[in-house]
Amino acid sequence: MEPESTAAMHEDETPGYRLLCDAVARVLPADGSGTRRPPERAAAGAYWEVGRLLNEHLAGRAAYGQRLMARLAADLGLLPRTLYRARKVHERLPAEASAQLGWSLCRLLVTVDDDGARRRLTTRVAAGGWSVRRLQEHLNTAPVGVSAPTLSRPGTYRIVSAVDATGLQVPAVDLGFGIRRPLVLPGKPGKKTRRLLRELEPGDTVECTTDDKGRPAVRRVFGQTESRLYVYTATAMQVAAAATLGLQLDLGFDVIYECRVSLRPPAHKLPRTVLVAAAASTALPIVVRSVRHTGETEYAVDLYRLDDPARPEHFNALWSQVAQQ
Repeated sequence: MEPESTAAMHEDETPGYRLLCDAVARVLPADGSGTRRPPERAAAGAYWEVGRLLNEHLAGRAAYGQRLMARLAADLGLLPRTLYRARKVHERLPAEASAQLGWSLCRLLVTVDDDGARRRLTTRVAAGGWSVRRLQEHLNTAPVGVSAPTLSRPGTYRIVSAVDATGLQVPAVDLGFGIRRPLVLPGKPGKKTRRLLRELEPGDTVECTTDDKGRPAVRRVFGQTESRLYVYTATAMQVAAAATLGLQLDLGFDVIYECRVSLRPPAHKLPRTVLVAAAASTALPIVVRSVRHTGETEYAVDLYRLDDPARPEHFNALWSQVAQQ
Protein backbone atom coordinates (compact mmCIF):
# COMPACT_ATOMS: atom_id res chain seq x y z
CA MET A 1 0.00 0.00 0.00
CA GLU A 2 1.41 3.38 -0.99
CA PRO A 3 2.28 5.64 2.00
CA GLU A 4 -0.11 8.55 2.51
CA SER A 5 2.66 11.13 2.06
CA THR A 6 3.72 9.58 -1.26
CA ALA A 7 0.14 9.33 -2.47
CA ALA A 8 -0.43 13.00 -1.62
CA MET A 9 2.52 13.94 -3.83
CA HIS A 10 0.66 12.54 -6.86
CA GLU A 11 -2.82 13.88 -6.11
CA ASP A 12 -2.20 17.12 -7.99
CA GLU A 13 -1.55 15.07 -11.14
CA THR A 14 -5.01 13.43 -11.07
CA PRO A 15 -8.13 14.34 -13.09
CA GLY A 16 -9.63 15.65 -9.85
CA TYR A 17 -6.93 18.29 -9.59
CA ARG A 18 -7.38 19.33 -13.22
CA LEU A 19 -11.14 19.68 -12.68
CA LEU A 20 -10.48 21.88 -9.63
CA CYS A 21 -7.96 23.99 -11.53
CA ASP A 22 -10.40 24.49 -14.42
CA ALA A 23 -13.26 25.33 -12.06
CA VAL A 24 -11.22 28.00 -10.23
CA ALA A 25 -10.07 29.41 -13.57
CA ARG A 26 -13.70 29.80 -14.64
CA VAL A 27 -14.58 31.66 -11.44
CA LEU A 28 -11.48 33.87 -11.73
CA PRO A 29 -10.97 34.35 -15.49
CA ALA A 30 -7.75 36.03 -16.60
CA ASP A 31 -7.96 39.46 -18.20
CA GLY A 32 -5.91 40.62 -21.18
CA SER A 33 -2.78 40.96 -19.06
CA GLY A 34 -3.20 37.49 -17.55
CA THR A 35 -4.28 38.81 -14.14
CA ARG A 36 -7.07 36.97 -12.33
CA ARG A 37 -8.58 39.81 -10.31
CA PRO A 38 -12.37 40.23 -10.36
CA PRO A 39 -13.90 43.71 -9.94
CA GLU A 40 -14.46 44.82 -6.35
CA ARG A 41 -18.24 44.36 -6.36
CA ALA A 42 -17.99 40.81 -7.70
CA ALA A 43 -14.80 39.81 -5.85
CA ALA A 44 -16.35 38.70 -2.56
CA GLY A 45 -18.77 36.31 -4.22
CA ALA A 46 -16.08 35.01 -6.56
CA TYR A 47 -13.59 34.31 -3.78
CA TRP A 48 -16.30 32.71 -1.63
CA GLU A 49 -16.98 30.30 -4.51
CA VAL A 50 -13.25 29.60 -4.90
CA GLY A 51 -13.10 28.86 -1.18
CA ARG A 52 -16.03 26.46 -1.51
CA LEU A 53 -14.31 24.60 -4.35
CA LEU A 54 -11.07 24.33 -2.36
CA ASN A 55 -12.69 23.26 0.89
CA GLU A 56 -14.80 20.58 -0.81
CA HIS A 57 -11.78 19.27 -2.70
CA LEU A 58 -9.63 19.18 0.45
CA ALA A 59 -12.23 17.74 2.84
CA GLY A 60 -10.50 15.11 4.97
CA ARG A 61 -7.13 15.64 3.29
CA ALA A 62 -5.42 18.29 5.45
CA ALA A 63 -1.90 16.97 4.79
CA TYR A 64 -2.42 17.52 1.05
CA GLY A 65 -3.68 21.10 1.41
CA GLN A 66 -0.41 23.02 1.63
CA ARG A 67 1.02 21.30 -1.45
CA LEU A 68 -2.16 21.79 -3.46
CA MET A 69 -2.41 25.49 -2.63
CA ALA A 70 1.16 26.13 -3.77
CA ARG A 71 0.68 24.16 -7.00
CA LEU A 72 -2.69 25.72 -7.82
CA ALA A 73 -1.41 29.23 -7.17
CA ALA A 74 1.55 28.61 -9.48
CA ASP A 75 -0.61 27.08 -12.22
CA LEU A 76 -3.11 29.96 -12.20
CA GLY A 77 -0.73 32.85 -11.54
CA LEU A 78 -2.22 33.61 -8.11
CA LEU A 79 -0.63 34.27 -4.74
CA PRO A 80 -1.00 31.36 -2.27
CA ARG A 81 -2.35 33.76 0.34
CA THR A 82 -5.22 34.63 -2.03
CA LEU A 83 -6.31 30.99 -2.00
CA TYR A 84 -5.91 30.67 1.78
CA ARG A 85 -7.98 33.83 2.20
CA ALA A 86 -10.66 32.46 -0.12
CA ARG A 87 -10.93 29.31 2.00
CA LYS A 88 -11.31 31.44 5.11
CA VAL A 89 -14.04 33.59 3.53
CA HIS A 90 -16.02 30.45 2.69
CA GLU A 91 -15.50 29.03 6.18
CA ARG A 92 -16.30 32.21 8.11
CA LEU A 93 -18.88 34.18 6.10
CA PRO A 94 -22.27 33.05 4.73
CA ALA A 95 -22.77 33.28 0.98
CA GLU A 96 -25.35 36.06 1.30
CA ALA A 97 -22.95 38.24 3.30
CA SER A 98 -20.18 37.83 0.73
CA ALA A 99 -22.65 38.74 -2.03
CA GLN A 100 -23.92 41.82 -0.17
CA LEU A 101 -20.58 43.19 1.06
CA GLY A 102 -17.56 44.20 -0.96
CA TRP A 103 -14.35 42.17 -0.94
CA SER A 104 -12.45 44.75 1.10
CA LEU A 105 -15.03 44.48 3.91
CA CYS A 106 -15.03 40.67 3.77
CA ARG A 107 -11.23 40.53 4.02
CA LEU A 108 -11.42 42.46 7.28
CA LEU A 109 -14.37 40.55 8.73
CA VAL A 110 -12.70 37.14 8.38
CA THR A 111 -9.82 38.30 10.58
CA VAL A 112 -12.20 38.18 13.59
CA ASP A 113 -11.57 34.75 15.11
CA ASP A 114 -14.54 34.54 17.48
CA ASP A 115 -17.51 33.13 15.54
CA GLY A 116 -20.18 34.93 17.55
CA ALA A 117 -18.41 38.28 17.48
CA ARG A 118 -17.82 37.95 13.74
CA ARG A 119 -21.51 37.17 13.03
CA ARG A 120 -22.67 40.14 15.10
CA LEU A 121 -20.16 42.46 13.48
CA THR A 122 -21.10 41.27 9.98
CA THR A 123 -24.74 42.11 10.70
CA ARG A 124 -23.80 45.59 11.98
CA VAL A 125 -21.59 46.30 8.97
CA ALA A 126 -24.28 45.25 6.49
CA ALA A 127 -27.14 47.04 8.28
CA GLY A 128 -25.17 50.23 8.84
CA GLY A 129 -23.53 50.41 5.45
CA TRP A 130 -20.10 50.70 7.05
CA SER A 131 -17.13 51.86 5.02
CA VAL A 132 -13.84 49.98 4.99
CA ARG A 133 -12.26 52.78 7.02
CA ARG A 134 -14.94 52.60 9.71
CA LEU A 135 -14.60 48.82 10.02
CA GLN A 136 -10.81 49.02 10.24
CA GLU A 137 -11.06 51.68 12.96
CA HIS A 138 -13.51 49.48 14.86
CA LEU A 139 -11.19 46.47 14.64
CA ASN A 140 -8.22 48.54 15.80
CA THR A 141 -10.04 49.45 19.02
CA ALA A 142 -12.06 46.28 19.64
CA PRO A 143 -10.93 44.19 22.64
CA VAL A 144 -9.31 40.87 21.77
CA GLY A 145 -10.14 37.81 23.85
CA VAL A 146 -7.19 35.93 25.36
CA SER A 147 -8.81 32.67 26.43
CA ALA A 148 -8.26 30.85 23.14
CA PRO A 149 -4.89 31.63 21.54
CA THR A 150 -4.60 32.19 17.81
CA LEU A 151 -1.51 30.33 16.65
CA SER A 152 0.29 32.69 14.27
CA ARG A 153 3.75 32.69 12.76
CA PRO A 154 6.50 35.20 13.66
CA GLY A 155 7.14 38.21 11.50
CA THR A 156 4.22 40.63 12.03
CA TYR A 157 4.91 44.01 13.62
CA ARG A 158 3.14 47.25 14.55
CA ILE A 159 4.64 50.47 13.21
CA VAL A 160 5.32 53.06 15.93
CA SER A 161 7.05 56.41 16.20
CA ALA A 162 10.61 56.66 17.54
CA VAL A 163 13.25 59.36 17.86
CA ASP A 164 16.39 58.89 15.75
CA ALA A 165 19.94 60.04 16.55
CA THR A 166 19.22 63.52 15.19
CA GLY A 167 16.12 63.97 17.35
CA LEU A 168 13.61 63.50 14.54
CA GLN A 169 10.46 61.37 14.81
CA VAL A 170 10.78 58.41 12.44
CA PRO A 171 8.77 55.22 11.84
CA ALA A 172 10.04 52.18 13.74
CA VAL A 173 8.97 48.61 14.41
CA ASP A 174 7.68 47.61 17.83
CA LEU A 175 9.43 44.32 18.65
CA GLY A 176 7.74 43.97 22.04
CA PHE A 177 9.31 43.99 25.51
CA GLY A 178 9.74 47.76 25.14
CA ILE A 179 12.18 47.37 22.23
CA ARG A 180 11.91 49.42 19.05
CA ARG A 181 14.12 49.36 15.99
CA PRO A 182 14.35 51.49 12.83
CA LEU A 183 12.31 50.14 9.95
CA VAL A 184 15.31 49.13 7.85
CA LEU A 185 15.34 45.90 5.82
CA PRO A 186 18.59 44.03 5.04
CA GLY A 187 19.97 43.94 1.54
CA LYS A 188 18.40 45.98 -1.26
CA PRO A 189 14.59 45.89 -1.23
CA GLY A 190 12.71 46.29 -4.49
CA LYS A 191 11.11 49.51 -5.72
CA LYS A 192 7.61 48.56 -4.53
CA THR A 193 8.89 47.76 -1.03
CA ARG A 194 10.88 50.99 -0.83
CA ARG A 195 7.76 52.95 -1.76
CA LEU A 196 5.71 51.16 0.92
CA LEU A 197 8.38 51.83 3.55
CA ARG A 198 8.07 55.56 2.80
CA GLU A 199 4.27 55.42 3.10
CA LEU A 200 4.01 53.56 6.42
CA GLU A 201 2.74 55.49 9.43
CA PRO A 202 2.46 54.78 13.17
CA GLY A 203 -0.48 52.42 13.75
CA ASP A 204 0.06 50.42 10.55
CA THR A 205 0.77 46.70 10.81
CA VAL A 206 3.21 44.93 8.49
CA GLU A 207 4.37 41.38 7.83
CA CYS A 208 7.98 40.65 6.86
CA THR A 209 8.14 38.55 3.72
CA THR A 210 10.01 38.35 0.39
CA ASP A 211 9.01 39.60 -3.04
CA ASP A 212 8.81 37.57 -6.25
CA LYS A 213 12.57 37.95 -6.73
CA GLY A 214 13.42 36.70 -3.24
CA ARG A 215 14.33 40.14 -1.89
CA PRO A 216 13.34 41.20 1.65
CA ALA A 217 9.97 42.94 1.67
CA VAL A 218 7.05 43.93 3.88
CA ARG A 219 3.34 44.03 3.19
CA ARG A 220 0.53 45.75 5.04
CA VAL A 221 -1.71 43.56 7.19
CA PHE A 222 -5.32 44.64 7.67
CA GLY A 223 -8.16 43.63 9.96
CA GLN A 224 -7.92 42.45 13.56
CA THR A 225 -4.17 41.98 13.87
CA GLU A 226 -3.54 41.89 17.63
CA SER A 227 -3.32 38.09 17.73
CA ARG A 228 -0.50 38.17 15.14
CA LEU A 229 1.75 40.56 17.06
CA TYR A 230 4.53 39.67 19.54
CA VAL A 231 5.12 36.21 18.10
CA TYR A 232 8.72 35.00 18.18
CA THR A 233 11.00 32.02 17.72
CA ALA A 234 12.46 30.55 20.94
CA THR A 235 15.98 29.21 20.43
CA ALA A 236 16.75 28.32 24.06
CA MET A 237 14.57 27.37 27.03
CA GLN A 238 15.11 26.51 30.68
CA VAL A 239 12.80 26.07 33.64
CA ALA A 240 12.97 28.93 36.16
CA ALA A 241 10.16 27.94 38.56
CA ALA A 242 6.67 26.41 38.56
CA ALA A 243 4.89 27.49 35.36
CA THR A 244 7.81 29.82 34.62
CA LEU A 245 10.46 29.64 31.90
CA GLY A 246 13.62 31.46 30.93
CA LEU A 247 13.60 31.94 27.14
CA GLN A 248 15.98 33.18 24.50
CA LEU A 249 13.86 34.77 21.76
CA ASP A 250 14.60 35.89 18.23
CA LEU A 251 12.55 39.09 17.99
CA GLY A 252 13.49 39.74 14.37
CA PHE A 253 15.55 42.60 12.95
CA ASP A 254 18.72 40.91 14.33
CA VAL A 255 17.58 41.24 17.96
CA ILE A 256 18.04 38.31 20.38
CA TYR A 257 16.36 38.82 23.76
CA GLU A 258 16.49 36.80 26.99
CA CYS A 259 13.53 36.98 29.35
CA ARG A 260 11.69 35.23 32.18
CA VAL A 261 8.02 34.56 31.45
CA SER A 262 5.08 32.69 32.93
CA LEU A 263 2.90 30.21 31.05
CA ARG A 264 -0.64 31.15 30.06
CA PRO A 265 -3.63 28.91 30.88
CA PRO A 266 -4.13 26.02 30.96
CA ALA A 267 -0.46 25.62 31.99
CA HIS A 268 -0.43 28.52 34.47
CA LYS A 269 -0.32 26.18 37.50
CA LEU A 270 2.08 23.59 36.10
CA PRO A 271 4.35 22.11 38.81
CA ARG A 272 8.08 22.57 38.35
CA THR A 273 8.74 18.82 38.15
CA VAL A 274 6.25 18.36 35.34
CA LEU A 275 7.57 21.43 33.53
CA VAL A 276 11.17 20.21 33.73
CA ALA A 277 10.26 16.89 32.11
CA ALA A 278 8.07 18.56 29.47
CA ALA A 279 10.68 21.16 28.52
CA ALA A 280 13.40 18.50 28.26
CA SER A 281 11.30 16.48 25.81
CA THR A 282 10.44 19.46 23.57
CA ALA A 283 12.75 20.04 20.62
CA LEU A 284 13.68 23.61 19.74
CA PRO A 285 13.04 25.95 18.06
CA ILE A 286 9.39 26.54 18.92
CA VAL A 287 7.05 29.51 18.46
CA VAL A 288 6.18 31.84 21.35
CA ARG A 289 3.40 34.40 21.59
CA SER A 290 3.71 36.81 24.49
CA VAL A 291 0.95 38.76 26.22
CA ARG A 292 1.24 41.53 28.78
CA HIS A 293 -2.03 42.28 30.49
CA THR A 294 -3.08 45.87 31.11
CA GLY A 295 -1.55 47.30 34.28
CA GLU A 296 0.97 44.46 34.66
CA THR A 297 4.69 44.31 33.96
CA GLU A 298 5.03 40.54 33.70
CA TYR A 299 4.67 38.67 30.44
CA ALA A 300 2.82 35.39 29.89
CA VAL A 301 3.27 33.17 26.86
CA ASP A 302 1.76 30.48 24.69
CA LEU A 303 4.23 27.96 23.27
CA TYR A 304 3.48 26.05 20.09
CA ARG A 305 4.80 24.51 16.90
CA LEU A 306 3.34 25.01 13.41
CA ASP A 307 5.31 22.53 11.31
CA ASP A 308 1.97 21.19 10.09
CA PRO A 309 -0.54 24.10 10.04
CA ALA A 310 -3.39 21.57 9.99
CA ARG A 311 -2.16 19.96 13.23
CA PRO A 312 -0.57 22.68 15.42
CA GLU A 313 0.98 21.61 18.72
CA HIS A 314 -0.06 23.92 21.56
CA PHE A 315 2.36 23.01 24.34
CA ASN A 316 0.46 24.85 27.09
CA ALA A 317 -2.47 22.49 26.53
CA LEU A 318 -0.35 19.39 25.92
CA TRP A 319 1.76 19.87 29.06
CA SER A 320 -1.33 20.57 31.16
CA GLN A 321 -2.86 17.28 29.98
CA VAL A 322 0.30 15.43 31.00
CA ALA A 323 0.11 16.97 34.48
CA GLN A 324 -3.46 15.71 34.90
CA GLN A 325 -2.65 12.12 34.02
